[in-house]
Amino acid sequence: MRILGYILLIVGILFLVLFGLAEAGGGHLGFIPFYASFFLIISGGTLATKGKGIVQAKPSAAPLQAGAQTAPVQAPGRPVAASGEFATVDLPLTPEVAAVLADQGASKKRILLYIVGGFLVLFVGLGVVLDVTDKTPGEGRTFLMILGGIGVAMAVLIYGISWLTSLKPIRRDLNGTTYLRTTGPVSVASMRSGGMLRLADRAFLMNGRGGMKELSVLGWGTVDYSPHGHVILGAWNREGQCVYHLPGYSVGAASSRV
Repeated sequence: MRILGYILLIVGILFLVLFGLAEAGGGHLGFIPFYASFFLIISGGTLATKGKGIVQAKPSAAPLQAGAQTAPVQAPGRPVAASGEFATVDLPLTPEVAAVLADQGASKKRILLYIVGGFLVLFVGLGVVLDVTDKTPGEGRTFLMILGGIGVAMAVLIYGISWLTSLKPIRRDLNGTTYLRTTGPVSVASMRSGGMLRLADRAFLMNGRGGMKELSVLGWGTVDYSPHGHVILGAWNREGQCVYHLPGYSVGAASSRV
């Protein structure tokens, strides 16, 4: 995540310099290229500085009060989380969890198809309008071809990027046998395009704004999520109370008590 941040930061700076030179040379680029450059710089800076886990070294366990007991998360071959510690454990991918992930993937695909279809209708429709209203012979048809080509190109680009960054990772999750549960400090870094979830030993971009409000005030707790698509399934506070979960994900709060 931090490497991606540095790449975006460098690309944004290079674009800003190039656009600045073009503007100084007499080119009238307008506001959009500079806005895009600043967006890349801000996004890259955020990822570079916050795209890592909150805790870099595992802390020692805090002393327990007399008579206090903990309910650690059990997972073979992985550390358990006790008071004052953090841990990430593998949990078996049950049919229930797979159904939730499949539903999320289908929902994202429907939204993506609506967006792609909207771009096609917008550009092709605009081309048709210009083709009908432009009285210059051949000019309207040229506009139709150009705008139609732009619409197709935008649709392919948007679908391709979304498939690589969202749909394909969820498919990898469904082909796997486990999902993840991290117990420890939790924070959410706000970004223009959504948010970045920072856990004890990792950080990743959140898919949409679902759960942002609940997780941003959690501070410390347990978060269940898929390893590749980073679909946040549920989250619990220190007392084991559920603060967020996807429809259909009904893992008991007792199993996530820290």
